[in-house]
Amino acid sequence: MPDPAPLGTPEEFHLMLVDLANEFAPRRFALCEEYGDRLDGAVFAWGLAFPDSALLRHDGRTSTGHFATAESALRLFARTGRRLRLIWIDTPTPTPTPTPTAPVDHGVVVPSKRQ
Repeated sequence: MPDPAPLGTPEEFHLMLVDLANEFAPRRFALCEEYGDRLDGAVFAWGLAFPDSALLRHDGRTSTGHFATAESALRLFARTGRRLRLIWIDTPTPTPTPTPTAPVDHGVVVPSKRQ
């Protein structure tokens, strides 16, 4: 069996990979800590949210964590008494809204009822 043909030109293939990476990229988020009554704030940790999990890296340290969601990471670290907020850096990719489509022509001839 011969090898399959390449998908497009090298430039087209590169653009296809760029689209693929953008479509499935994780969402970035931060856990930000509030000091006092809005006196100051800082990033406590940076994260990446995937469809089935979230990764978190504590800012300024070598620790990382794996969580079910960004919200579960927030709940865990807020238990320490820190005043944390979940800040989404990337907006979610909008789901395309289905558009009404014209009736599908299946090649069946239906006689009209003319009077």
